[in-house]
Amino acid sequence: MANEERRDFGATASEQTPLLSHEPATRSRSPVNLIPIQRKRAAFVYLFTFGFIALLALAVHGVRVALPEALSDRAAQAKDGFAGMHAFDTYLSHFTEPHPINSRENIAMKAWLDSLAFDFQEEGKKTGVQVDVVTKDGIVVVNENTWFAKNEQWIMESRNLIVRLRGQVDTDKAVLINAHYDSVPTAPGVTDNGMGVTVALELVRYFIQHPPRHSIIFLINNAEEGGLVGAKQFTKHPWFPTVKMFINLEGAGAGGRAMIFRCSSMQAVKHVAANAPLAHATPLGNDMFSLGLIKSDTDYTIFTQQGVPGVDIAFYAPRSHYHTPRDNLNNTSPKSVQHMGDITLEALKAIDKDDSIFTEQHESKMVYYDIVGRLMFAYGFATQRNINIFILVTVPLFALVWTLSIAGPAKGHVLGQRLAILAQGFFATIIGFLFTVIFVGIAATALFNINTMVTYGNAISVSMYLFFAAVLGLLTSQILCTKPEFMRKTLSSPESSFYGVIVFWWIMVILNAYASSNQVAVMYFSIFILASNLVAVILYNSMPAQSLLRMPLVFLTQILVPFIILIDQNYLIMDTMRHATVDGTPEAAVYALMSLPIVFMVIHLQPWIHIAGRKRSAAISMTTIFVLVFAVCCVLKPFNDGWSPNKILFREEYNVTSGLSTVSMTAAYGVAQALKKTLPANESQSLSCNPFNTHQTRCTYQTSMVPIYADDPNEIQVSKIDTSCNDDVCRLETVFTSKNSILCRLRLDTDDDGEFIKGWAHGVETPLAGALVAYNLEYGQPFHMGVEYKKTGNATMSATIGCNYDEWTKGEIPAFKYLLDHLDKDTTVLIRGQGLATVYYQSITL
Repeated sequence: MANEERRDFGATASEQTPLLSHEPATRSRSPVNLIPIQRKRAAFVYLFTFGFIALLALAVHGVRVALPEALSDRAAQAKDGFAGMHAFDTYLSHFTEPHPINSRENIAMKAWLDSLAFDFQEEGKKTGVQVDVVTKDGIVVVNENTWFAKNEQWIMESRNLIVRLRGQVDTDKAVLINAHYDSVPTAPGVTDNGMGVTVALELVRYFIQHPPRHSIIFLINNAEEGGLVGAKQFTKHPWFPTVKMFINLEGAGAGGRAMIFRCSSMQAVKHVAANAPLAHATPLGNDMFSLGLIKSDTDYTIFTQQGVPGVDIAFYAPRSHYHTPRDNLNNTSPKSVQHMGDITLEALKAIDKDDSIFTEQHESKMVYYDIVGRLMFAYGFATQRNINIFILVTVPLFALVWTLSIAGPAKGHVLGQRLAILAQGFFATIIGFLFTVIFVGIAATALFNINTMVTYGNAISVSMYLFFAAVLGLLTSQILCTKPEFMRKTLSSPESSFYGVIVFWWIMVILNAYASSNQVAVMYFSIFILASNLVAVILYNSMPAQSLLRMPLVFLTQILVPFIILIDQNYLIMDTMRHATVDGTPEAAVYALMSLPIVFMVIHLQPWIHIAGRKRSAAISMTTIFVLVFAVCCVLKPFNDGWSPNKILFREEYNVTSGLSTVSMTAAYGVAQALKKTLPANESQSLSCNPFNTHQTRCTYQTSMVPIYADDPNEIQVSKIDTSCNDDVCRLETVFTSKNSILCRLRLDTDDDGEFIKGWAHGVETPLAGALVAYNLEYGQPFHMGVEYKKTGNATMSATIGCNYDEWTKGEIPAFKYLLDHLDKDTTVLIRGQGLATVYYQSITL
C-alpha cells in the first residue's frame, strides 16, 4: 500500500514525531545527542494526544447535554413549535406534592386534569375540532403484584382520563399519546411523570389549534406505579382497537434530555430522525431492559404486548432522584420540557401526514441511534446487514487493488511484504487489546473491592481511572511486542499499527454482522470506526511524506470520529447505569459497560504510541498517574448530597392487634450504617440486617412510631363477615370501610395457595390468590371482598383485613418522616410501587 519512501516513515527521529516537528535529523548527530530531542518530542506527542482527547471529552459533554431554549407561547406560534415555557408554567407547576393512587392529591390531580379536558373540548368547538372526553370509563382489571406477598391479586377500577381529537380526514384510525399522571408515594413526580403529562397537555392544545388529519387519542392514565394498571385498563376500552401506533412519554431521571429508549415502529423512528431537533436515541434500551439491568418498566410493554407498535421516550438521568422527594421542580428545567416536546411534536406532525403509518405493517426491529444529539440514524437490520457485507468485502478488496496498483512488476514480493506487515501489526493490536482488557479488569476488580459503589457518585473519576489502566496495559503490551528485533523494526513504521487497527475493526464488523443477524444492534458504531481508520490509512499513503499536513490530518481522521462516538457512548452508559445499582443492578455490570468504550478508545492509540516512542518512560509516567488516580478513587465517597444521594427503600407494616410495627429498609450499600447513626437507641437495638436479592441488604427494626390513622379506633368499620361451608367448600364474605385509605386488602394467611378456589372484590373474580387488594375511587366507599376455599377437616385458617397508607407530608407516617428528616443529607428514602405503610386491623378465622 505504500512506496519505499513512505515505508521509511520511522527511520528518522523527525519522521517518528511528525505531529510535532519536522526538523530534519542529520547524520552528524550521535545517538547520545539525539536522546534529549527524542525525549522532548515523545513528551510532546503524548501530551498532545492525551490533551486532545481531554479537550474532545469536554467538548462532547458540552454538546451532548445542550438543551433547547424553552419557547414562550408567542415564540412557539411564530415557529410553529412547542411552547415549552407555557407548558412548564401552566401545567408542570401543579406537580408540587406526591400524588400516588392512594391519596387525596391523586383525586385532586384527576379533577384538575378533567377540568382542563373540558376546557379543551370548548376550545375545540371554536376551531372545528371535535374533542371527545372520557373522565370515567368504569373499566376494572385484575393485576398481579408481589410487593407484599406472592400472588397478590389487585382489583383496580380505572381513574384514567381519555381525550380524543377527531381527525379531519380519518376518524377511524388513531395515534395514541400516553403518559401516566400518578406518582409513587415518596415523590412529587415532576419528571416521573409530570413532564410527560405536561407535554401531552401542550400537544392537545397545539393540535386543537392545528387540526390533525388523523385522530389522536391522549391517554392520561392512573396507577402506572401500581403495576402499569392504567395502560392495561385502556386496552379494554372501545377506542383501543382504533390505535395504530403510540408514543409513550415517561421519566426515569430528573430532567436532562429525553431519549428514545425503545421502539417497535420503523416508520415512527424515521420520522423522529428526519424531523426532531436534538433527537436522542439508543438501541441499548431494549437490551438493558431485557437483561434486567434497568429495574423498572413502562407502559410501552403493555401496548406492544397487544401488538401495537410504538416509541418509548423517557428522561433517564440522573436516575438518583427517580422516585425520591428530590424529583421536584427544583431539579428540572423548562428546557427539558422543551426537549421532549420538540421531539414528540415534530414526530407527531410528520406521522399525521404519513398515511402509511395507519395502513401498513410496521417494521418492529431496527437500528436507531444518535451521535451527540446532532445526527440521528434509523434503518432496518436488513440495511445494517447490507452495510456490513459491503464493508467486509470492500475493505480487503480495496487494500488488495491498492497494493497491486503501486507494486510495480514485483507484485508477489510486495504483496507478501504487505501481508507480513499487516500480520505483525494485527498481532500487536490483538496483544494490545488483550493486555488492555486484563489491566482494566484487574483495575476494576481492585477498586470494586476497596471502594464499593464508588461508581455511583464518581463515574467520571472512575472512567479516568479505567482509561489510565487501559493505556498502561497498551504500553506494556507494545513494550513486549517490540522486544523481538523483527517486530521492533516493523512496528517502528506507523502503517503496521494502522493496518493492525483496521483488521481489528474489520473483525468487529464481523461481530456486528453476527449480532445484527440476531437483531442486536450493540456494535452499530463499528462501521464508523472502521471507515475512519480506512480513510486515515488512505491519507497516510496518498499524501507526500514531506507534507506538514499529512500526520495532523491522519491523526484527526483516525481519532476524531471514533473518539466522539465512543466518548458519547461512555457518557450515555454512565448516565443510564451508575445510579441503577441502588435498585439492585450489580456494580460489576456498571464497570463492565463503562470499560467497553474505554478499551475501544485506547486501542486506537497504538499507532501513536509507536510514533511517540520511549514507551518505557511513558509506561513509568503512566504508572505514576495511575497509582495517584487509584489512590484518589479509593477515598472518594460513593454518595453526596447533590446528584448522587444514597437511596434506601422504605416500607412499614403495623399489626394493630399485636401492637407490633416493623420497618424494613433495603439498599445496595450502607443501609445498616445509616440506620445506626439515625435511629433512636430503643429502635436501633432491634435492628437486624441480612442479604437480599443477591446485590442488596435489607434491614428491619421495630418502631413505636406507628401510622397516625391506625390509632383512630374508627378508621376501619367492618359491617359484614359471613362464613359458610358445605361438604367440600367454604366461603367468606366481608364488607368494610376505611376513612383514610382507598387501597385495602384481605390477606390470606396460608402457605398453600392451592387451598383457595377463587376470590373476588366488587363483583370481579380473581384466580387463586395470596391476597386480594381492592381500589376504590372515593374515600369512605365500602370494600366488598370474598374468597372460596377448600374445606380441610378440622384445620383452621385465617384472613386479615388491612389497608395501605401513602400520605405522609403532614406527618401521617411518622416513621418515614423521621428518617427523611434525620438521615444524612447524602441519603434519601423512597418506595417503589405502592404501600408506604400497611396496617393490618382484624383477623378473621375461616
